[in-house]
Amino acid sequence: MSPENQAYATIAGGTIGTLLFAKGMMSFTHFFTSLSPAIVAKYGFYLGFGTSTAMSFLALFTADSLTIRANPVFKHTFSKVSADPTVIKALGDGIISGNLRSYRLDSGKFEATSGTALTWRNPRIQMIFDVSGQGPPFRTGIVTCEAVKVTGAFPPKLRTNILKVDYEDGNEGEGGDVEGDQTIWIRGDEEKYNRVSARSGLSLRGLGAAMHINKAAVGK
Repeated sequence: MSPENQAYATIAGGTIGTLLFAKGMMSFTHFFTSLSPAIVAKYGFYLGFGTSTAMSFLALFTADSLTIRANPVFKHTFSKVSADPTVIKALGDGIISGNLRSYRLDSGKFEATSGTALTWRNPRIQMIFDVSGQGPPFRTGIVTCEAVKVTGAFPPKLRTNILKVDYEDGNEGEGGDVEGDQTIWIRGDEEKYNRVSARSGLSLRGLGAAMHINKAAVGK
């Protein structure tokens, strides 16, 4: 097709498209003007109420996706720890949580990674709390966890990157000289535990050390 014919075809197509759009808008307008005021008011109320409900739900879902709360994460990780057979064998039956709980929260946000590139960081929490076994051998342990909330998941979904339990099976608490530090890895490994975070500039090990947690003191 020659350039001249292409120009004619473009003009004809644009004209036909404009006429069809105008006809559609006239039909749409005529439909609403032919309705009685009572019907317009009725369905206008339904439409407004439905729109406001949908927007409220969207706002709540967005706010929930950008934040992570400590209590649901604590319950989630504690249930995994208290049901793990290796932890039960090491600490004792009937595992309960203690009074120690410390955590760091990072909300979801975009971060510049290289040049003009942006990377989304899911909401994250790093938490430390203590647990104790109520049956033999009656030991106390320190739980360390890192979890992120998967953005956009419905219902909300937590992904546990690190979950470990530290405890002592030595006799240091009884005046001996054997610490007997032991670690049970439920999720993650030593490499993830020592990895330096781009957000905080610290590893999870460094955060734990910065809190000056004395495992022997927790058991007293």
